[in-house]
Amino acid sequence: MTSTTTKYSAPALDKGLDILEFLAQTPKPVSQAQVARAIGRTPSEIFRMLTILERRKFIEKSKRDGLLRLTPRMFELAHRQPRSRILLNQALPFMHRLSEELHHSCHLVVRNSTKALVIAQVDGPQMSGFVVRIGARWPMTQSCSGNVLLAFQEPWLQEEWLRECEVDEESSEGKQLRVLLQQIQSRGYARVASRVVRGVTDLGAPVLDHMGSAVASLTVPFLRPIDSSETAATAMEHIQRAAAEISAGLGGAGLEEG
Repeated sequence: MTSTTTKYSAPALDKGLDILEFLAQTPKPVSQAQVARAIGRTPSEIFRMLTILERRKFIEKSKRDGLLRLTPRMFELAHRQPRSRILLNQALPFMHRLSEELHHSCHLVVRNSTKALVIAQVDGPQMSGFVVRIGARWPMTQSCSGNVLLAFQEPWLQEEWLRECEVDEESSEGKQLRVLLQQIQSRGYARVASRVVRGVTDLGAPVLDHMGSAVASLTVPFLRPIDSSETAATAMEHIQRAAAEISAGLGGAGLEEG
């Protein structure tokens, strides 16, 4: 990358912007050497700049192999709102419609370290039902929503999150979890028996960003009333459609209904 010579110059700023522009057009994580080569610098020239960009949360480095990728930080700055605010503003209208359609509550979940965190919840119109409160947390590996968030990530990032969750890949539990994540990714949704309440089936679909990675899970704790013809399968169609519409509003591409 080159810059036009002008009366004023800021070499460090030019260097940082070159790095961000390159990463923005690179779909896969890259090494420091690849970044340096692409912008016509040496690895030592960009080391301090990469360190600062990582500290300021503009880029992130894999703990496994040191590869670099852009974070959503610039997206957040462009909208001048916290990422969660943007997500909530986009999701809540569709969540209200979904709860009316299904006569069930629904909630929106994001990753918070090794936990799946509920950041929004909408009650259904029915007199009774199962509701999950805002602020509730579960281990990522032990919840429907957490499994959705894990399943729809790039392989390298999924591996990093699993390590943070201290998943032993050689244990039977670790192997079962990986099979489950593959199934969820293949189907496009999660449908699992609740680990909290007997008789509840948790149904979850991913809200996707422009790279096809899950930024949230739209989840419904499904209880089929005796007098209802709604099944978990038909409910899942509604959930997937709502998740796809939220994704589209965020600039992402929704999955086709399964």
